[in-house]
Amino acid sequence: MSEKLIRRGEIYWVDLPDSNGREIRDKHPALVISNDRQNTASPLMVVIPLTSLKEGDKVFSFQVPIKLEKESVILVDQIRTIDRNRFLDKITTLDQKLMNEVESKIHFVLALKN
Repeated sequence: MSEKLIRRGEIYWVDLPDSNGREIRDKHPALVISNDRQNTASPLMVVIPLTSLKEGDKVFSFQVPIKLEKESVILVDQIRTIDRNRFLDKITTLDQKLMNEVESKIHFVLALKN
């Protein structure tokens, strides 16, 4: 059986590993941010989880708002690496404008100079 091709910029439902703290866990959407060469060669992929907003939730400067089925945010401060076996159904693919915004927030969160 061949593995599905998962690409940078795509959002999938993923089953995130259990955690002990405030990290997102369980079934959530996640944006793939690892490059396509790595996504083809490696069983591990770098993702950013998303969560839906509740009434009164604040969107922080390191988050990117997005509309899926519900108003949601991309949690750029929760970058993680997961096994490709944790990927479930594809939800959508981000447009380039939103991907650029995510990349900008990654630079901010990680204090990258470029």
